[in-house]
Amino acid sequence: MADILKRLFTVPKCKHCFKPADRENLCDSCRDMLDNCRIKNPALPINKKIDMVNESYASYKYEKRARQVITRAKFQNPAPFLASLLDDISIDINRILSQNNIDMVVSVPCHKSKLYRQEFDLPSEMAKRIAKHCNVPYSVCVVKVRRTDKQHSLPKEKRKANLVNAFEVQGNVSGRNILVIDDVITTGYTVSAVATELKLAGRNRVYVWAYTLNT
Repeated sequence: MADILKRLFTVPKCKHCFKPADRENLCDSCRDMLDNCRIKNPALPINKKIDMVNESYASYKYEKRARQVITRAKFQNPAPFLASLLDDISIDINRILSQNNIDMVVSVPCHKSKLYRQEFDLPSEMAKRIAKHCNVPYSVCVVKVRRTDKQHSLPKEKRKANLVNAFEVQGNVSGRNILVIDDVITTGYTVSAVATELKLAGRNRVYVWAYTLNT
């Protein structure tokens, strides 16, 4: 009986439908649907100009199964998503790090009030795993010092103003080539606000990678 229970609770679960998964924390059906959302050349910069960002990248389109996967990870259960993150994107990230001489990884930070409610910060957890896997220093030098309205709840014309003076750099980033990690890029205003603070703090170049791109 103990062996049966152990197998039931240790079998990998699909990060979308939570059914038993054979590989990369995805069942075959969800794997096929997620592959349909994959950006064709993830190691090439996306066609989106973001202020203060040298180049930006993404691995999946924010649609269909990829959107469902990231939404579940952000608001329900991040564990299956994080467990298979590097299976999904390690090739993309390694190429981006290499071709841009990245020497520091940071994440788009959340305000501390969010951690009180949600208990985890998905971009931060993603960045920690990526940095450790790629043997690049991870830094918490960027902090969110002002609580803001949720970006997705605002009309596009108000999203940029919502982020004014929201972030601050607390640490030495002078001369660094930095990769900023986020879960989704939509307008690019959030990563632009982070990149602006990094520039003011003396960074060399800032690049952005997000799991999904919302066009």
